[in-house]
Amino acid sequence: MKRIFTKALCLVCVGALALSLAACGGKADSAASSTASSSTLGSAADYDYQNFNYSDGLDEKGYWEGIRALDYVTLPEDFASVAVKRSDVEPTSEEVEKQISDLLSRYSSTNHVTDRAADDGDTVNINYTGSVDGVAFTGGSAENYDLTLGSNTFIDGFEEQIVSHKPGETFDVNVTFPDGYSDSTDASGNTVKLSGQKAVFTVTLNYISESVLPELTDAWVASNFGSSNNLYTAEALRAYYQDQLYTSNLNTAVMDDLMANSTFKSIPQQVMDYQVNQCLNYYSTLAGYYGYDLDGLVQNLLGYESTDDMLAHLESSLENYSKEALLYQAVAESLDITPTQEQLDAYSDYKDTYGSNYCTMVALMDAVTDTLTSGAVVS
Repeated sequence: MKRIFTKALCLVCVGALALSLAACGGKADSAASSTASSSTLGSAADYDYQNFNYSDGLDEKGYWEGIRALDYVTLPEDFASVAVKRSDVEPTSEEVEKQISDLLSRYSSTNHVTDRAADDGDTVNINYTGSVDGVAFTGGSAENYDLTLGSNTFIDGFEEQIVSHKPGETFDVNVTFPDGYSDSTDASGNTVKLSGQKAVFTVTLNYISESVLPELTDAWVASNFGSSNNLYTAEALRAYYQDQLYTSNLNTAVMDDLMANSTFKSIPQQVMDYQVNQCLNYYSTLAGYYGYDLDGLVQNLLGYESTDDMLAHLESSLENYSKEALLYQAVAESLDITPTQEQLDAYSDYKDTYGSNYCTMVALMDAVTDTLTSGAVVS
């Protein structure tokens, strides 16, 4: 078992949710206002987000290239010894049990149910083939696809029409593609328009999946984590989670305190542009994966009027991410912190995707967090 709590590799903007969207499209819940807003960020068209690279603008130390963070951030005098209340970071028994439950879920087995009808909330295994005006289109079919009914990950109306059907049945699901959906092709390469078009999906319900959790016993813990983590009992596993949760809570408390008590003179445009480009690149990539253009994904899945409207709503969050990025570097500059080889090695597998300089920046964040946490005063 690897470390349970690790710093996320990507400092993704607040809107970059883990959207579990099916290949044929879907709609995620969003608290976004439908009213367009204006901001100082301008328009998405002003940014070269298609060519965004995570290591652009970062040097070999993981610093912002050409930027001295301490010129922009004034740290509090006691930043190296933040006072934290133990009651604020000590995990509750409920939090520990939640981690145990999540762990057991990851080791669950699947029971295939075939003797009842599917209901809302069930995970079903299906085959489907979609067509528009009788023409099958590329990307509109799949076999043995697991779909949780009620998750709203497919086009509106798709999942509801599976409810009440039994395994072994084949039936048609009628839906309408949302506006902004990208064109597809037929078997001959001819364009098939999907945006706003009615479609029919022929669906076969193979089975309903039910998860079976393993029983938490000393034998189960020893079998799965004895040799890798030196954990041989359920009590030892709970103690492990207790320690990990405490460390995670302490890290968060220290950095939150530092952010709240630091003064930011301004944010370099380079850092702010980086956050915006990262956000737009993420959604642009996601849009292509799910068959939308960028505006189509933002409108149909996130509930904004346009990409520019989304940027306006995210401006405050993107500013906070920029401040956080400067804050880590300012602490590193002030205390002359550099990541250890072990911290650098933890991200070596990601260099091809994100570049060496970005991975060094994330390792530097680990080093800063560890340094500040070790100096925190917990009472």
